[in-house]
Amino acid sequence: MHTGKHLARWSATAVAIGMGACTAFDQTPYQAYSAWGGGGYTETEVQPGLFLVQFIGNQSTSAGRATDFALLRAADICLQHGQPYMHIGNLASRTVPDGYLPGTTTATAVPVGPDSPPVVSAYTSPPTMLSSPQSGLAVSCVEAKQDGDWDAAYLARAVRAKYSLG
Repeated sequence: MHTGKHLARWSATAVAIGMGACTAFDQTPYQAYSAWGGGGYTETEVQPGLFLVQFIGNQSTSAGRATDFALLRAADICLQHGQPYMHIGNLASRTVPDGYLPGTTTATAVPVGPDSPPVVSAYTSPPTMLSSPQSGLAVSCVEAKQDGDWDAAYLARAVRAKYSLG
């Protein structure tokens, strides 16, 4: 009678692993940060109109995508605050190691004759290191354009078009 209970547990475990695997193979979407959702953006207003913005991707996210999405979030913040321009400072990107996949061992047995033991050869692959990109910046939202300021609406349209975001 325990078979049904064990089968239910194994089924639930398989579904959870399968859902995790799907997240691991998709690039992080443009979304608010969620550990369960595989990353996303965060922001902190450290002074009126000055924000620290960060985008954290998963192992499948490219460094360029993480940088683009940090810039997109900065543009969205400025537009939401009614400021058409933004001054970007301290744009930085890095790749953070966050796990590994262990290596695998494959053994092959080749029979050499009826009275001899088979020849066994083994190959062990090295582990694969996993890492995730992170990009961050400081952004000041401003009403009047000055030298070096970015057009927030133009940037937002360009990044959304590049990644086919609605």
